[in-house]
Parts: sequence; structure tokens; C-alpha cells
Amino acid sequence: MRSLSALPRYSLLASLVGLAFSVSAQEAAQRYSGVITDNQGQPLKNARVHIHGRQQYVYADELGRFSIQAPANAELHISAAGYGDSFVTVTPARPELNINLAPGGIERIVVAASGIHKYNLEMATPVSVLTGEELSRRTEPTIGETLKYEPGVHANYYGPVASSPVIRGLDGPRVRILNNGLDTADVSRIGPDHAISADAITAQQIEVLRGPATLLYGSGAIGGVINVVDNRIPRQLRASSETKLESRYVDASDEKTIALNHEGSSDNIAWHFDGFNRDASNYDVPRFTNDEGETLTTLENSWTQSKAINGGVSYIGNRGLFGISIGRLESDYGIPGHHHHADEHEEEHDDEHEDEHMHADENVFAKLKQNRISMAGEWYTPFSGIETLSFNAAYTDYQHQEIEAGSVGTTFKNKALESRVSLEHEELGGWHGLAGYHLQRADYRAFGEEAFTPDSDTLSQAVFVLEEKQFGNISAQLGGRIEHTKHQAGAIALSHDADSINGLTNSFTSLSASAGLVWEFVPGFSWALALSRSERAPGAAELYANGAHIATSSYELGMLYQLHDGEIELSQQKPEKETANNIDITFRSFKGDLSFTYNFFYNKVHNYLYLADTGLTMEDLAHDEHEEEHDDAEHEAHESFAVYQYQQQDATLYGLEFEARYRLDPAQSLNVFIDTVRAKLDGGDYLPRIPPYKTGLGYQYSGISWSADIGVTRYAKQNKVAANETPTKAYTLLDASLNYDFSLSQLDMTAFVRATNLTNELGFVHSSFIKADAPLPGRAITLGLRATF
Repeated sequence: MRSLSALPRYSLLASLVGLAFSVSAQEAAQRYSGVITDNQGQPLKNARVHIHGRQQYVYADELGRFSIQAPANAELHISAAGYGDSFVTVTPARPELNINLAPGGIERIVVAASGIHKYNLEMATPVSVLTGEELSRRTEPTIGETLKYEPGVHANYYGPVASSPVIRGLDGPRVRILNNGLDTADVSRIGPDHAISADAITAQQIEVLRGPATLLYGSGAIGGVINVVDNRIPRQLRASSETKLESRYVDASDEKTIALNHEGSSDNIAWHFDGFNRDASNYDVPRFTNDEGETLTTLENSWTQSKAINGGVSYIGNRGLFGISIGRLESDYGIPGHHHHADEHEEEHDDEHEDEHMHADENVFAKLKQNRISMAGEWYTPFSGIETLSFNAAYTDYQHQEIEAGSVGTTFKNKALESRVSLEHEELGGWHGLAGYHLQRADYRAFGEEAFTPDSDTLSQAVFVLEEKQFGNISAQLGGRIEHTKHQAGAIALSHDADSINGLTNSFTSLSASAGLVWEFVPGFSWALALSRSERAPGAAELYANGAHIATSSYELGMLYQLHDGEIELSQQKPEKETANNIDITFRSFKGDLSFTYNFFYNKVHNYLYLADTGLTMEDLAHDEHEEEHDDAEHEAHESFAVYQYQQQDATLYGLEFEARYRLDPAQSLNVFIDTVRAKLDGGDYLPRIPPYKTGLGYQYSGISWSADIGVTRYAKQNKVAANETPTKAYTLLDASLNYDFSLSQLDMTAFVRATNLTNELGFVHSSFIKADAPLPGRAITLGLRATF
């Protein structure tokens, strides 16, 4: 296929990057060693030592010792969970370092998705990072549910099996889901019933960039970025290997999960291995009545079976690194709300099975498979004036099948190749930054009953630049991107008896630019201002969709069609790019016992692309007699589906996010957060499925062996709704967790218990396509045990 034709070129480039490490010209570098302790002189195991501005880092051993190769006058960033971080500038005259970290304080976290190794507190655009114990506590089977308590983030909840993040009211093709900086290449942005192929259980951290992040990641990031970071291509050498083994059980779904993560190194070779297996039955929910009048206490068809295995290896030297990883994911999961329309006699067998996922012949379910190969390389100081030459690439072979009555009804396939090459330069006139080239190619195929989007090939190429300069206590950040996107559709049939249309091609050139200022007007307090103009090319599905989308009980039409007396015809209207003009104002306090962040945003979007309700149903569409006779039962089942069409109109989105934490003493703290967004078409109507405001309050305790957390989150009533959309009632979720750390022989152990929705409150998610059929899970108790050795 054409999408594979570029592989030899990138394999050659990767080989050149790897061979470059053997070049004889050497940068002046020296090995620095030291010990990291707390205020009582106790060693801090697994404290991280990172070379500022590079990907290189190491971990301290059980005695707090570390050793790292770094250039002269490099700045080392030393951090540990629960401690304030420290910065040390190394000099050849002091190769031995003794570093002391004080408990508490705000830990600066390197945001991998920033592109130029920025810390979360240094970025002009708002960012949240979920890592460490907090990530472990929040981990759910889906990325959307894992992140839904972050300010500005909600989920388009399609039951517990498929839930994608909604950032500031935007989701789908406007939010890019990344795995280590490269697209996951699944089809989760095409339909809400399609699961994201990245998983939080094996992640080191998950980064949320709120607002446009198109400069590095393309027009699909016009609303934000979710970057799932793991260590599948190792970027650090360890004094000793480390293995983590975790098991979980959830009573509300009889979920059993086991996960393994292993890291190790020898000399200059580092390796990584991870895998997990998850098996869950249908989720218990508070008693509710669905849209068919049935009273239920279980969310039907919400089971899941997933397993994954990944391995990677890297060469890490003082001149750079080169690594490769290979991964395999398999996931079978039920599709809630996907009503079964087979013969009624099959219902007689419903009581013969205890677990819904054991009788695939009666339920609609998805079968997902993905193979992924990733490569990464960095060459430090390849020549004068250049600090780092970086290369990242991934090839993904994805398949998603939807199976009903034991037969494959619909198959989605996507073969994707993505690569990014960048040059990070030394300071030039006080400016430091990078320039690069980004390529994405996707070969998408869909066939079967629910193939509402035709086959398409998409090629995107872009060049980008990011720069920053320090003016005293003000940091200025500038960036720009030029991107060309070309969609080529496969055969399109407007009706059953019409000839297919071939060779339909659409091209777009998008320009994006941003400017930001971060002003630390007094130590520990800063203002940030970010201005951006981001353009997005419509996706292939938004252009070419033409068919019944059973998962959302709708018939979707792309922009390239028009309706005339029930007939679907090609439109003469030219699709336009979306243009988002975004302003972000941020105020941060990150020093002392009280820390907080305010974010205010205003986003004016020209030619906003959205699914509009045409007021028609499939019954109003013209159908020829042959088609109705061929599948009369299916036609009757679908004829009530509303017809939606992608349309463009100017829109305005604005809102705020606030998060604060107050440390009562070294062991106790309180936190509060709130977010809200308003989204309206300039004609006056509200946009559909916009989340309500949410607010939360929490208490945390962290002792030597015990830690605990309790929090309450209130989701307000959403009555600011679009045409033909119903309001959603308010609900409150009460969650709590308890951890106990102990040693068993040579094992560091953690036993934990977590309770979610303790009051068993019935909650419906307004941003969900199937909110009336898929309430949130009821009271659930998670028991877990984690061993590190």
C-alpha cells in the first residue's frame, strides 16, 4: 500500500541517526556522581536526576546514589515524589554532589509534549500532569474516565468500555490522543463507541495540554492534546533493575486486572517490558429506566477483556540514544446502547449465561487488535550550533471489528505511519528553540453494516518552529506551523442503484501561529498569556461520511453532500478550514503552603464544524425497493434514526479553570477545583453535548506508611442545551482511597483500597451520545496490591 511506501526512507534515516552516535567528534562531557537525601539524611530511593533541556535522566538507587554523564555547566534537575525539587549546575571541578531535598513543595515535571523540555510551571499554555501515586489512584480502564477529574477535562462517556477526553467542550477530531508524542492511530475520533488504544495502567504520566497545541501535533490538536507517556523506548540507565507487579479487583464489575512493568540496563543498553491483562463483566449501576422502558441495575453489554504486551530496547551514550519498541494490544468489549435487533427467540437464552461477555452470539461487541512499532533517536551536538537532532517514528497496524450474532458486521482498518524530525539549536541572539518536519500518513478502510465512512487515504506534511527567549524574569515563547493535508476518498455510492464516484480529493493548507509570555513577577508567583491562531483541516469522516451510525442512533452526512427531496447529492459548497483564535490568561502560585492556578480562556472559532440535526429521519430519505426488500428488518430498526449533517458556522467558547491546594502540615493538605465552559454558535444556539461546570473538594493524608484521600465532586445540571437536546440532571460523586506501604522480604509492597461513588448516586453524563442508556457505575470497591522489587 502507498502508506507503506515511505517506510524504507524512514528506516534509512533511523539507521543514519543510530550510526551518527559513533562519530568521532566528541562533546566535552564528564561523569558526575552523588547522593540524594532528605532533611534527616535518609537516602531517597528512585529520586530522579534529569539533565535540563535533554531527555537524559537516571534514578538514584536504594542508598540514594546516582551517576550521570553530562556536559560541563549543564543544569541538573533533581526531584522525588513528595519533595520539593532542586536545580544544580555542574562544573568539572565538583564531580561529586551531595543533594538534599526538603519535604513538600511543588515538584516541577518535565512535559514531554512541550517539545522543548519545558516544565509544567514554565509553560504559557495551561497544562496538567497526572503521575506517580495520583495516576495510580485515578487509573480506570479508559483514558477519559482516568482524566475526568482534571480541571477543564470531561469525558464523552460511552459506558466504561469507551470514553474519550473532552477538553473545554471539544473532543473527537479536535483532541489529539498521543502515545509518547505520536498519534495512537486508532479510530476513537471517528465514533464514541471506539476505544482508545492507549492504557493508563502501564503509563508513567499522562499530560493534558488544554487549548490549541497544533504547532507540534497538527491541526487535529486544535482543542488540546492528551499525551500518554511510558518508557517503552527507555531513555535512562539504572543502577539496578526494577520490576513492578500490580493486581486489582473491582467488585462492581468483577474486574480482575494484573499488570507488569520491568526496567533494566547494563552498560549502555537499557530495556523495558510491560504488559497487562484485564477481564471485567457488566458494571453494576444505580437502578434506572432506559429509553425502552426497562428498569435495570446493570449496564448491559459493558464487559471488557483486554491484554497487551510491549517491549523496547535502547542504546544510551553520552552522544545520544537510539531505541525501538514493539507492542501488541488485543481488546474485546461490549458496546452499551447498541441494541440487538436479531430474532426474538434468541432472548430465551439470556438466562443461560452468567457473564454477558461469554455469549458473543447474542450481543454486539467489538474486537480490537493493534500492532505498533516505534523508533526514537537523539544525537547530541551533531555539529556546531545544534544541540540535539531528534527523530521519532511509529508504524501502526490497527483493526477494529464489530460482531453481532456471531458474525462480523463491520470492520475498520487503519495503517498509519507518523514521523517527526527536529533540530534543537543553541542560543542565537538569545533565542533558543527547534525547527522540524512532521509527516502523517493514514490508509483507512471500512466495510460492513456500520461502515458509514468510505475508504480514504490521508497525507499530512508540515514544517514547524518553536522559539523562546528570556528577558529578565519574563520568558517569551513564539511558534509557527505550515501544514498541507490531502484526503483522497475511495468509491462513494450516493444510493443503491447509483454509480460509484471515484477520485474525490480534497486538499487544505493550514497556518498556525502562537505567542506566549510567562512573567514571574515575584518568586513563586507568575502570570502567563498565550495567544494563538490555529487552523484545522476537516477530517475525512467529516467530509465523506454517508451512512447509518448505529452506535449514536443517527445517520451521518459529510459536508460534501446535500439533501434534495430525500435524495443525497454531491454539494457544490466548498468545505473551509476551521480557524480558532484563542486567548489564555493564567495566574500561578507555586511557593509556600498555598499553591493555586487560575486559567481564563476565550476561543473564537470561524467555520466551526459540527453535526447539525436536519430535522429529518432515515424514513425521510429516499430508498429504492430493492434495498428495502433486501433487509427490511434492518430498515425498520433504523428508520427512526435522526439525520445529522456536518455544517460550518462561527462559534464562541469561553470559560475558566481553577485549582488550589493548601498544606495544613507536612502530612495533610486540602484541595479544591472548578471548571466551566460555555459554547455557542454565533447564531445564538448552544453547541451540543457541552459538559456542565464541575467543582470538587478533597482532603489528602500522607504519612510514613499510611496515605489516604477523600474527595467529593459536584456536576451541575446542564440546561444550556442545543436544539433537540434534553437537559441533564446534576449529580455528586463521593470517592475515597487508602494505601498502606510495607516491606515483605526484599519486596516494597503497597496494599490499597479505593471506593468510588460511595453514595451510589445515579449520574448521567451530558457529553455522552447515549447518556439515557449508560449511567455512571454505582458504588464500586477496588482492592489492589502492588509489589516493587
